[in-house]
Amino acid sequence: MKTRDKVILAVVVTLALLVGGSLLLRFHLPPVVVRAEHLPGVELFGIQITNAIVTALLVDVILVVLAFLGTRKMKLVPSGLQNFLEWIIEVLYGLTESVAGSKWTPRFFIVVATIFFYVLVSNWFGLVPGLAAVGICEEHHVEEEGEHAMVPGLAAPLLDHPEEEVRPPLGCQAGQVIVPLFRSPSTDLNNNFALALVSVFMTQVFGVWALGVNYFSKFLNVKGMLRAFGPDDHGQRRGCAGMLGAFMFGAIDFFVGILETISEFAKIISFSFRLFGNIFAGEVMLLVLASLVPLVLTIPFLGLEVFVGLIQAFIFYILTLAFFTIATISHEHGEEHH
Repeated sequence: MKTRDKVILAVVVTLALLVGGSLLLRFHLPPVVVRAEHLPGVELFGIQITNAIVTALLVDVILVVLAFLGTRKMKLVPSGLQNFLEWIIEVLYGLTESVAGSKWTPRFFIVVATIFFYVLVSNWFGLVPGLAAVGICEEHHVEEEGEHAMVPGLAAPLLDHPEEEVRPPLGCQAGQVIVPLFRSPSTDLNNNFALALVSVFMTQVFGVWALGVNYFSKFLNVKGMLRAFGPDDHGQRRGCAGMLGAFMFGAIDFFVGILETISEFAKIISFSFRLFGNIFAGEVMLLVLASLVPLVLTIPFLGLEVFVGLIQAFIFYILTLAFFTIATISHEHGEEHH
């Protein structure tokens, strides 16, 4: 089968699934929960497993399977999946080299490329139509708080009039809520926080690799203040004015180091909430639309979220690469200065 025929077949099958989903997978809007839901009765060594963890493991399996299928029969003239994967790797490697340079690219690439592919597949996984309707039904526990009955973790209160009939989610009985079996890891702050920690930690690793332990002087820099009490660049003893001026410049360097330390922690928060906010908001929008209109009408918004998922994965990749590069460039500049 020619490549053009395969593409046409894939488009036809996709449209057929969307049309069929609009007729068969119309479901009541399930609870919108900010935190990842624990799967009822699913535990591992006493630890409750969330749907985000299940999906993260599935994403890992997908990436491993794709890598295996694309490399099991390597050809000198690539075709099919091997050709597609080589093209993606070549583009990413070239971009990484243009930013980091040829010296550090082989060391950076394995980290930043892994982050990119993991975040990309995680972002796109939650866009599968009807995925929110696949889950485990569970009785919800209602707590009375004032005039409204609230369900912990839900984004909105229940109806003020319990006698109003509410259509339960697909496959669940009245009084039950559906706990989705799958949830994009990018909509779980714990997942994003872990990725941010990896990015910031590896930044310190590459910084130490390039500069040695002196790398940490950028965070705690007292050399400038101590240097004020010694001779100047010409070996002459400083006067009171010169000593005070040198000490003030050293104090500025010290406070800049404090700001550098704060910025390292700010990166973790920024990484986590940027990815979480964009992906979670997009999935909620698609979920609400799917419960109100036929699934076919959500295709334009689905395409938008596919683009957003790609952009967010690229942002995570390029920012991590930039942090790695800055940590090593400071070392090179230091050598030139000396």
